[in-house]
Amino acid sequence: MYAGHLYFFLFPLLLSLRIQLHVRKLYALKKYLRTLAHQLLLPRGRSYHSDTSLEAGWEKISISRGHSFISALVRGPETKVAGTVVLSHPYLSDAKQFFLKRGHAGMYLELGYRVVLFDYNGFGESPFQDFSYESDIKAVVTYVKNRYREQSLTGHGVSFGASHVITYSTFSDQLFDSIIIENCLDSNLSYYKKRNKALHLLMLSLMRFFPGINRHHDYIKSISCLAPLKKVLFIYNTHDDLTTISMGNELSAACNMPRDMAIFEGKHLNAFQDNKKKYTRLITSFLKDLK
Repeated sequence: MYAGHLYFFLFPLLLSLRIQLHVRKLYALKKYLRTLAHQLLLPRGRSYHSDTSLEAGWEKISISRGHSFISALVRGPETKVAGTVVLSHPYLSDAKQFFLKRGHAGMYLELGYRVVLFDYNGFGESPFQDFSYESDIKAVVTYVKNRYREQSLTGHGVSFGASHVITYSTFSDQLFDSIIIENCLDSNLSYYKKRNKALHLLMLSLMRFFPGINRHHDYIKSISCLAPLKKVLFIYNTHDDLTTISMGNELSAACNMPRDMAIFEGKHLNAFQDNKKKYTRLITSFLKDLK
């Protein structure tokens, strides 16, 4: 009788422990599958080699995001600060250092703007967490706005980074005053379809079984649902066979905010490095019109 009573009291506890064990195993499996998917779909995030000499004079910070952090760099101009620009990197192993190597960061500093660079999770120095890249940029922008409350805030995204600037800018609580969308796809499925047919099929399969993994892939749809912004600038290249001018035209036509579009000579990601004077004049004019 005593043993029966003891089992009666212990059974719920043993059952609860068993359920918790299964939940932990499922969580570990889910985490493993997410990490594996990241390695398969976004392999460039694994091959980061930092050139620390590029970061001299920059303040390195870690911005809290979930149970981890986003690595970022901040630097202000030597003159009076005209505003703050958050640069959102393309899908390259250079991550945030893309803007240091190509010169975008230096251009904005010379124009009198504070510059913020960051690595999306799973890229550069930001540990992989998940595929919610819009949560990365939200964490960064919220930090920046809280730190520099009086400053205007512009988001400039290139390719992969541009798509997440669009997604974030659809949120009702987004904090950008204006955004610059450079070399953005119409959908990230277009990237996989062109670059790797096998990964395209894999992404379609993952979307079927894990709906959240790529829920914001339609950027034409997203650009039509932007929260209030003063203006949007689209930048595309004549010899870009990935993010084509026709994609830019579709995005611009669907955009629900005031917008301009500029076309530069050159290949994908090369608008600034191949047309520095023209590009700088465009950015200067765009920012000036916002004041």
